Amino acid sequence: MNRIVKALVAVLVGIAAVSSFAAETSIKGTVYANWMLNKTTGANNYNAFTIDRAYFGAESKLSDYTSMRITFDIRPEKFSSSATTVVDNAGDTVKIPAMTAYSGYPIILKYAYADWKIKPVAQYLKVRLGLQPTLYANYTEGTWGRRYIEKMINDQQGWLSTSDLGISAIATLGPQGNLGEIGLSLLNGTKYSDFTDKNNQKDINLAGKVTPFYNSGDFNQLTLFGQFYSGTQNRTIGLTESASDWSRQILSIGGKLAYQKSIDVCFDLNFQTLGQGTGNADLKQSGMSFWWNFYLGEIAPSAKALKTLVPFARIDIADPNTRLASDGNTLVIAGIECAPTKGVRASLDFRSKSYQAASSTDEKYFYLNTEFKF
Repeated sequence: MNRIVKALVAVLVGIAAVSSFAAETSIKGTVYANWMLNKTTGANNYNAFTIDRAYFGAESKLSDYTSMRITFDIRPEKFSSSATTVVDNAGDTVKIPAMTAYSGYPIILKYAYADWKIKPVAQYLKVRLGLQPTLYANYTEGTWGRRYIEKMINDQQGWLSTSDLGISAIATLGPQGNLGEIGLSLLNGTKYSDFTDKNNQKDINLAGKVTPFYNSGDFNQLTLFGQFYSGTQNRTIGLTESASDWSRQILSIGGKLAYQKSIDVCFDLNFQTLGQGTGNADLKQSGMSFWWNFYLGEIAPSAKALKTLVPFARIDIADPNTRLASDGNTLVIAGIECAPTKGVRASLDFRSKSYQAASSTDEKYFYLNTEFKF
């Protein structure tokens, strides 16, 4: 607890220092508070209240050409128990799935970067330096818009961190950037929660998004985005090995197909190739996500009771090894979201995770997820 208090004090002092000379500074915070009921066979209706995440930080405009952002991620430290097999009162063998437990809330630095707009094309080009959002992950999270419910599939599988150390050049497209943007990043290739760079290689990430009909009333939210990520796995490479033996490449494409702000259908397709060492075939993986939203307030504007309600559904399909036929899994989430006031959202949803392996137990949960922001 003493360490947490010291860290929070350091954050507050840092924000006060920034505020003293920044032209504009905003302090922001977010909390994800949840309740979960485990309906998996053998879980015996285990349920718990949790804080999945808390974010705290500041964004400052230092001048017309420079700005900065600092964000801390306060998350539960997780560890998992192993699956066990027991015999119930009827003499039947029941498999109890692995359970996730928590030991505390360490504070991790998630974002710490500065943006510099380049003269004389400041309206079109900026350079970003520091611990920054990974561009494609930022696009997909923004499109899904419900990080308080679930991560994106790239993040779930540990393929792409949502934040990394590096430098980026980001160019806007169209007037005031309304058409989209494109960015080229040079990154360490680590995770912000485990930022030790274990070799001297760097990763290159080319990503962008486009909103082709931004000036169309019916289709102004239609968006397409993609990325090509190439680098080396973050591992120690021996003297007899080549970085190419442990290469890493990700090809992603996603989009939001929306009509009149009343309904949208979104997708996020990812394909990763990993080197497995000298003489071994590459490991190929895929992760695909699809989701739908129905904005009842737009569909039935005269029904005031429906104004803040949004039914949604999402399907994730992960295949850790496309050469194997029994190692994939599918996650289905379906629920309804309510946003009664600014900064507050809540959703009641059911989720099921099924596995291709015949020996695995399908997981089933009910969730009450909430998000509070200031």
